[in-house]
Amino acid sequence: MGKLRVFVAVPLPEELIHRIGAIQQTLDREISGVRWTRAEQVHLTLSFFAGLPEEDLDKIAEIMLSVSHSHPAFTVAASGIGAFPSPSRPRVFWLGLHPIDRLVDLQADLTRGFRRLGLPTEDRPFKPHLTLGRARGKVRGAAPVFERHRGLSCGTLPVERLILYESRLQPSGALHIPRQAVHLGASREEPER
Repeated sequence: MGKLRVFVAVPLPEELIHRIGAIQQTLDREISGVRWTRAEQVHLTLSFFAGLPEEDLDKIAEIMLSVSHSHPAFTVAASGIGAFPSPSRPRVFWLGLHPIDRLVDLQADLTRGFRRLGLPTEDRPFKPHLTLGRARGKVRGAAPVFERHRGLSCGTLPVERLILYESRLQPSGALHIPRQAVHLGASREEPER
């Protein structure tokens, strides 16, 4: 069997998905040249693996379950629009999450566990965000839009579950298939399948 593209993420509640869709529609009227992520596909990615064999999915699920025991569920606010690498040179448009301390701790514990089992991890610093869209090329005049929407509040994101998704690339976009799920603060039980 071939290699799989998989990622560990926190799913979004329906209400937040709807608000993100509305924000994307507003931004689409103000900024051109952006391919917006389908709102129902937006999630908080904690770890991404570009090419793993199927047998490594059990290792990922083991770490997810282990880490879930030491992290109770919590909530973060979804607010503020920004861009990577910067508002003046936007490539990735995002919705911010606050506060980030517990998200950073959760992601760091996952990364340590994955490294302990020999799984490849990213070296760049983790910057919690929800990706709204990606620039198709050079985007001009976006900085004032970011300034206008800097204080935008979209509600909250309950961080209650971790889901291991398989990402299958399709001509219409990526298809995200849930493979494993665990609840934060879970007791010693098997992950959901």
